[in-house]
Amino acid sequence: MNKLLYSLWLKVQEPRALSVIYFFAYLAIGLLGLFVATDPPRTVSGLGSALMIWWGALLLFGGALGSIAVLPGIWWLERAATGFCMTAIGLYGWGLATLPVTQVSARMATFCFVVFALLMFATRLVKIRHYAYDPEK
Repeated sequence: MNKLLYSLWLKVQEPRALSVIYFFAYLAIGLLGLFVATDPPRTVSGLGSALMIWWGALLLFGGALGSIAVLPGIWWLERAATGFCMTAIGLYGWGLATLPVTQVSARMATFCFVVFALLMFATRLVKIRHYAYDPEK
């Protein structure tokens, strides 16, 4: 069993620890998309059910693609995943900006998380932008 796990670990794209962290980040985004599509949050439900389903679907699709692509280092597929995730996060940020403000601090905290998420996905996109696969393989 240990040999099997070790051989699987060796197949993970270097740096392995970062690839595993990104895997769980994509998994979390995909789960968020599933929850948003099936039970949209009431705090932004004023944006309409069509936008909520679209937002959830983009998150789910981006998270699923990223989860599949990040461990083996299929960067062309992961670039598509980051695009879907960033589009969904951007839609959420746009939606936040259009809703009436009831508590400025809560809105700004949420908006800062949106900016943070966009920047983290942009960082990943910059890191993998030049190659379709690992150039060392």
